[in-house]
Amino acid sequence: MGVAISSIGLATAQGGTADISHNLTLLAAEEWPWPVNGWSTSQRCYPAVGVSSSLNGIQRWQALIQLALKDCFRDHSPSPEIPIFIGSCNGSAGDSSAGSWSKAFESAALLEGTAWAGQCWPVFSSSCSSGLHALYAAGQVLMSGQADEVVVLAADILSRSNRENFEVLRVLTDSPMRPWQPTSTGFLLGEAAVVLRLVREKSVEAPTCLIGPVLANELTRDDGLPRVLRPLSTANPQLLLGQGTGPFVNDQSELAAFQNFVEREVPLATSLVHFGHTLGASGLLAIALAALIQQTPRVLSTLVMPTAYASDGRPMNRGTTIGNCVGNNAQEISNVLVSCRALNGSCAAAVVGKTDGSQVLEDRRQHRQPEKVWQPSIPTGPLMSTLLRRLADEAPRHRPIDPPDVLVVRLEEPLAPPPEASIGGRLLPSAVLEITPGFVSQLIARCWGFAGPALCLVGHIGNNEATWDLAAAFDDPGLVIAQIDLRGTGDKREIAWSN
Repeated sequence: MGVAISSIGLATAQGGTADISHNLTLLAAEEWPWPVNGWSTSQRCYPAVGVSSSLNGIQRWQALIQLALKDCFRDHSPSPEIPIFIGSCNGSAGDSSAGSWSKAFESAALLEGTAWAGQCWPVFSSSCSSGLHALYAAGQVLMSGQADEVVVLAADILSRSNRENFEVLRVLTDSPMRPWQPTSTGFLLGEAAVVLRLVREKSVEAPTCLIGPVLANELTRDDGLPRVLRPLSTANPQLLLGQGTGPFVNDQSELAAFQNFVEREVPLATSLVHFGHTLGASGLLAIALAALIQQTPRVLSTLVMPTAYASDGRPMNRGTTIGNCVGNNAQEISNVLVSCRALNGSCAAAVVGKTDGSQVLEDRRQHRQPEKVWQPSIPTGPLMSTLLRRLADEAPRHRPIDPPDVLVVRLEEPLAPPPEASIGGRLLPSAVLEITPGFVSQLIARCWGFAGPALCLVGHIGNNEATWDLAAAFDDPGLVIAQIDLRGTGDKREIAWSN
């Protein structure tokens, strides 16, 4: 028995599920809804349909997820007893102020006006793979029998601070996006909220099955994606949904991993071109689009690529061609492989389709490390944050004798940049990376030489959110968990190592 997707809700630049399933006209990028500084590279973005341009911060985050929840549950309200798993790269941060960032992951504020109003849940945050990390945890809890159904939500908003930070990293463009091409100059930012209802596979008829996600932590540039793709290599997908965000050296690594584990004639696509880069929601958006393709093949039109081939010669999705078949005679897409490589080195892959998960992965213990040995630790390099330097110093002394199967880091609040990390009102590139919550879990993993799943949860550390028990869910199939809690705020936090 595996996990199935029973319903989907979307709030994106191309609308909700009905818009994406039935409309043939793709909406173009728009000018930013706020004034843009003269030094900005990118003048356009992909705002979600139905979200007022006047909204920012927590109000925008709330509006986005309420649209997606309504799309998913339609005419009825979900039970507040259903466990919810939330993923986000930057939460509700609408500006660069310390106060905005410290409260950016407060899920109680996010869930106002929903069935879960008044509840406090941690937020899974690990750059672009945030939504897939939430999906991974949700699947473990569901299969452990703690719940009959769960809801997974991933959302990231357009905001001034996000745009400024990505401008600092020099990864934005104002040119048409051309993923997996040497001429790619970056991406346009987008926003999205994605909601998935998950149930155990045998409880629904004709289910859209979910296999994975398989997670890994990249220790060298090229070792993460092969590690997550290898267990899924027998799924025989008819379509690949990857990242393609660049820079091109990262795209080359992604293409190389596909070449090793997926037949060369399987076409490639990304939601990036017509939805923008939706950050922590991007992986879950790819899962949702893959599931919609099973129901309505015309969804492929939202994944039309601007070029016929990737730089390595792999065919790109052109909307009417799958494999060697064209138009109405196109081969049925029974499986879609989704992959993600986040900027922080977190990698994930999953299969969505008709294949029973037991045909691909033996059981939930597939998440175990192939070899229960430590990999070489990775030098941290210079760190601006005092707390991160302390973690890097302490981590080797707290490394377990044997590698765990899963590493979980809990942050009561996200890290704030030190005063010296800002010049002229803009954060330095290193500071942008360091304050992203998933940087903490990746740092510890690299200090340990741990290549497996490294999760980061942000929010209140306690028991009042736990209608699900993550530790118990991992224990059910015999997975070993190592957890590190960072309690308090600022640099002087209590660090609790639990191995």
